[in-house]
Amino acid sequence: MPKQLQAEPTEDDFQVLITAEQAWPAFERAVLAARREVTGCFRLFDLSTDLLSPEARAVGDTWSDLIADALRRGVRVRLVVSDFDPVMAAPLHAAAQKTVAQARQIADTLDAEAAGRLSVVAALHPARAGLLPRLALSPFVLRKLRKLPRRLQPAAARRSAVPQLYPVSHHQKVAVIDREILYIGGLDQNRRRYDTLDHDQPAHQTWADVQLLLSGPEAREAADHLDRFQDEIALRRPPHRGKHVRRTLSVPRRAGFWALSPRTVLREIEEDHLAAFERAQNLIYLETQFLRSSAIAAGLAAAARRNPDLSLILILPALPEDVAFDGNQELDARYGMALQAEALDRVMDAFGSRACIASPVQRRMAARDAPSVLSGSPVIYVHSKVLMTDRDFAMIGSANLNGRSLRWDTEAALRITQPDRIERLWKALARHWWQEDLPEAALDPVRAAGWWQQQIRRNQVCRPEARRGFLVPHDPDNMSELQQRLPGATEDIV
Repeated sequence: MPKQLQAEPTEDDFQVLITAEQAWPAFERAVLAARREVTGCFRLFDLSTDLLSPEARAVGDTWSDLIADALRRGVRVRLVVSDFDPVMAAPLHAAAQKTVAQARQIADTLDAEAAGRLSVVAALHPARAGLLPRLALSPFVLRKLRKLPRRLQPAAARRSAVPQLYPVSHHQKVAVIDREILYIGGLDQNRRRYDTLDHDQPAHQTWADVQLLLSGPEAREAADHLDRFQDEIALRRPPHRGKHVRRTLSVPRRAGFWALSPRTVLREIEEDHLAAFERAQNLIYLETQFLRSSAIAAGLAAAARRNPDLSLILILPALPEDVAFDGNQELDARYGMALQAEALDRVMDAFGSRACIASPVQRRMAARDAPSVLSGSPVIYVHSKVLMTDRDFAMIGSANLNGRSLRWDTEAALRITQPDRIERLWKALARHWWQEDLPEAALDPVRAAGWWQQQIRRNQVCRPEARRGFLVPHDPDNMSELQQRLPGATEDIV
């Protein structure tokens, strides 16, 4: 990982940060400038992650050093990382416990007053599966438990004939500095998430993502969310609806003997997507890790049929990460791929030639054919969660377009309506994929999809080094033999 990188100069009140190369230095500088408090919640936050900005490197090498510096300066630091089911998601559970252990090590280096300003917790969502699904799934869970190394096997699960199941997690990636600066998007903090704007790493290390850093009332609202959300999902406080910061929240079912799922209490992110599709006049632009939600697919299809002038630009990874890089062919991967195939069929049928659906690849020839290859080139993995319609609405956050993000997991996204911010966002996203400043035809909502479609089709038949930007046509039939429906299973589980 490079040691000293700087984000490109941007407007101070609203920065569009693409990939960790831009996002992490900006986040580091915000923490360095903190006067009173840094608070945040992430799915993953490895405090041994290297610092990138020269300013942060002046106080140490890793995020542990940066946090220790803030504590010594009198800044209070509160961090929540998601905990996970210790059997079904053992590596993620171990990562959460590692973060808590790293925090203890930081505290041990400080005096009592500074150490008292640090709070790092691994929070397990309180929703649990009911007895009926636990009984049904117990043979599978017990097999998985037996395969885990002894050190990762939770003692409570070893003693139980019907282990508990914790199906929900906190998936948001949000931090607030002094209740004035908001950092929000899709990017967690560990070495796997690092990538450059050029995506010039091996395919399995690429990670296209988008984060925002901004000031204003959105930061205060996000700080209130971080103060409240654990009480809200534990039924200790009623959930409040957001104005700028939109959320997915779920709570335990009061009588959930039969249920695997939690009870959804806020689905603002899904609602905003569907409302934006309905309002869109010329262009819907999406970047998403998954498109598996039948509600989102239906909303897109309805918008396309209602308005013959409406076009779509959709950027997806070539395959799910675990399929492309880890060779996962288990039922969860198969079911997720089947759901996405159905959603894409529905969307493509409705939009027809007005849909530009693309995946990014590196501009070099792959050494061999593999799941991590598309159009003869290594893939670039897409983790972004972006919605933009025309030039009047946008949303950036942590939620994918799948049932889990839109109904189950704790998610946070920023609603953007200011035209100048949307314009800045659109140009930054477009420049990232095309690696150049673009003509007006590529940015105009009326003409953009046609321009992008034409260039993407040319890229498919060009030598990799001669391509314009990173995008080639998405292949919906890629590894279609893995797709498998699971009758009776909720789509929200994947």
